[in-house]
Amino acid sequence: MKPMRPALGAAIEIASLLTIIAVTALLAVLGLVTLHACVWITVLFMLGLLLLAWKRFEGGRHPCFLFLGMLFIFQCGLPLGYVMGMIDNPMQIVVATFTPITVPIAAAEITLLLIALSAVLIYAPCRLQPGSPGFWAGDARRWLPGVYALLILTLPFALYKNVMYLSYIRAHGGYLAVYTDNAAVLASAGFIARTLSTINDTAILTAYILESRPGRRRMVLTLFFLLASLDLLIGFRGKFFAEAISLWFIHNLRTGRRFRLGQIAMVGALASMAALMVAGFRENRVTSLVSPLGVVVAQGVSMNVTEAAVVFHREFARFGWSYLWNGFLNGITPVAQGPGKLWTWDLTVALNRAAFERGFGTASAYLAELYLFAGLPAVMLGSLGIGYGLRWLQRASARLSGALVMVFILPSVIYLPRLELLAPFGALLKAAVGLVIVAAFVVFYQAACHLVRLALTRRGGHDALSGGSGDSPAPAR
Repeated sequence: MKPMRPALGAAIEIASLLTIIAVTALLAVLGLVTLHACVWITVLFMLGLLLLAWKRFEGGRHPCFLFLGMLFIFQCGLPLGYVMGMIDNPMQIVVATFTPITVPIAAAEITLLLIALSAVLIYAPCRLQPGSPGFWAGDARRWLPGVYALLILTLPFALYKNVMYLSYIRAHGGYLAVYTDNAAVLASAGFIARTLSTINDTAILTAYILESRPGRRRMVLTLFFLLASLDLLIGFRGKFFAEAISLWFIHNLRTGRRFRLGQIAMVGALASMAALMVAGFRENRVTSLVSPLGVVVAQGVSMNVTEAAVVFHREFARFGWSYLWNGFLNGITPVAQGPGKLWTWDLTVALNRAAFERGFGTASAYLAELYLFAGLPAVMLGSLGIGYGLRWLQRASARLSGALVMVFILPSVIYLPRLELLAPFGALLKAAVGLVIVAAFVVFYQAACHLVRLALTRRGGHDALSGGSGDSPAPAR
């Protein structure tokens, strides 16, 4: 019996996954399965899909695996807590509210459908044509001296900016000052320091991609995480962990290693403990000890953002395009507050205006923004677009340009389950500007070094000619 062709096997696999979703949705509409059963089915389905992605993508060596893992944490954390017996009702809206809001059964079922369907449609393009998990391994050492010179020149400004940010928020009530007094936080470091700090971050990541020597790469990563640890203390937990996970993934691509499930569990447990300690530090309060599973459940409140988009669709759908566009702009520079601009702001105001005025927010989610934009069809098309984008990232990383794109954009891409849909494009635009500056400096540095060497060579030649010209007195005989 001939083995099944890979493409046919992948198509059958995807069709089977979609059939499970369709049958479950039909049974829910007919009232033959309860919401309780839908929650269980969704959790088991998402876990099965995550394990399937790990297996199909050679131990998770594909950005699709990372994305599905983050999707599970942020959009299935509450259902997982229900399955594990930690919470009683996972479908209530509890984020930013004093009293939980009961969600209609139909809205809760639609939310679970959006999560599962989006996951499969993201997985499908990557599974049908997975591509090679290789990563660029060319030689670009000729560019590294200029990159390292720029890194060293801008490093003091990066340190200064982070120290000033940290000092300001510690003196003004903690992390929430980033939102309640953002202009003052930015002003505490100044425009020049902020700009050069961004260039420093670009130079560090560029050096990491260009560097082929393992020892040098470890030194660059150590410096990166030393600086990022200040970001973590400031309170940017999401940014720090998304960057750490992305660099871990890229390291596995470069070295040919697989993600080990036990290793992922151990790192997740340590990261959850670190997140708790940082939460206490950034908010100037004492935090109680919570298990790693409890941290996952707590992060799962992002599902409430998707649920709210379903529940309040009629009230906020008219801002669907505005949420997408301003999400892109917000990925470049903070957008001025106002109604109808960002879903996270409008939702927080609708749920708890007092909390919004104190700086609290609900974050966002690509699922919510797509559903508000054009309902289920937008979720389906947008999820396919994300899947094709992840597939492109995987293939493009075999080239230098693709590797650079991946290292700069992957953190925001895998954070989409609680981030604005178009924010990664804003991050990519910022990275492109930074790369242009880095490239210009490298060219200038090489030209300057060439001129210095040329001047030294000419001077050496002139000195040699002067020494043999006969102008010096002859030695006595």
